[in-house]
Amino acid sequence: MRIISISNSAENEEKICAIGNFDGFHKGHLKILNFLKKEAENSNLKSAVITFDPHPKEVLKGEKLCKIIPLETKIEFLKSIGIDYLITIPFNKEFSNLDKKDFLRLLKDKLNCKKIVVGEDWRFGKNKEGDVSFAKEFGKKLGINVEVVSLEKNKNEKISSSEIRTFLKEGKIEYVNKLIGRVYCITGSVVSGNKIGSKIGFPTINIKVDENLCLRTGVYVGYIEINGKKYKAVINWGRRPTVDGKNKVLEVHIIDDFDDKEVLEYKKPKVYFLHYIRDEQKFENTYQLKEQIKKDILYSLKYFENEGSNAVNI
Repeated sequence: MRIISISNSAENEEKICAIGNFDGFHKGHLKILNFLKKEAENSNLKSAVITFDPHPKEVLKGEKLCKIIPLETKIEFLKSIGIDYLITIPFNKEFSNLDKKDFLRLLKDKLNCKKIVVGEDWRFGKNKEGDVSFAKEFGKKLGINVEVVSLEKNKNEKISSSEIRTFLKEGKIEYVNKLIGRVYCITGSVVSGNKIGSKIGFPTINIKVDENLCLRTGVYVGYIEINGKKYKAVINWGRRPTVDGKNKVLEVHIIDDFDDKEVLEYKKPKVYFLHYIRDEQKFENTYQLKEQIKKDILYSLKYFENEGSNAVNI
C-alpha cells in the first residue's frame, strides 16, 4: 500500500475511492471497504481510501477528539485487507470552505477517482451542502460513478465512532468488539523499559503508542501477536503510577509459554483487548504491586478457562 498526501498525489492510475474519516474501522466502515475492494477488482481499478487529518470536528467545532486507534494501526489494517492507496487530505479552514462542486472536481482532477464509494448519509463540501443525490447528479457530468453503501446498524441505530469512543473511555471492550466486528487491536513499536517488571518476576514487553487513545487506562485480559503467533497476556495501559507516573505506555506480560528469542527480537507486535479487569493503582511498594499482578494473572487465566474458544475470534 502506498501512503500519499493530496500535495504529492500525481498518480496516473485510475482509482475507485472510498471517502470518510475511517477513525475506528467499525462494521459500517468495513462494509464500505469490502465493497471498495470488490468493485476495484471488478473494475480493474486501484483501491484508495481517502481520509482527513485532523478530524473535521476538531477544525469546525473545536473538539479535541481522542483516537480510537493509532495511525500506525490504521495503516497496518488497510495493508492487511489489500488497499492500494491511503490518501490523507489536510483538513483546515480553507479546505472546509470548498464548495460541493469543487470537492467533487478535486476527486476527479487531483486524485483521479473514476468511482467513489460512500455511506448513504455522506455529506461533503462547505456547510455539508452536498449529499449522495447531488454527488450522483454532478458526478455523472464529471465522469465519476458514485456507489452508495447502506448503513450498518446495531439494534436499529447507526453504528458510530462516537459510540465506540464512549465505550473505550468506559473500558467496555466487549461492546467495542461487537461494534467493530473483530477484537480491538493496537499496533506499536517495542521500546526499552526500566526493567521493574523483570526485577519483580513479571517481565513485560513495552510498546510505545499514541498517548491520546480513547482507551481507558487500566489492566486488561488479552492477547499479543508476535510474528504471526498469538499468546495470552495481561495488559496494562497507563502511566504506571507505582513506578514513575509520567508517560503512558502499553505493557504486556505474556502468560503463555513462548520462545524468548523470537519474542525479544520482534519489534512490531499487535495487542488485542478482550476484557477490562481494573483501574491502574498506585501501590506503596513493589511488593504490593507484585501481589496484585499475581491476582491479575489468576483472573486472566480464569477468564480464558471460562470463555474457552469463545474468548476471542481473531
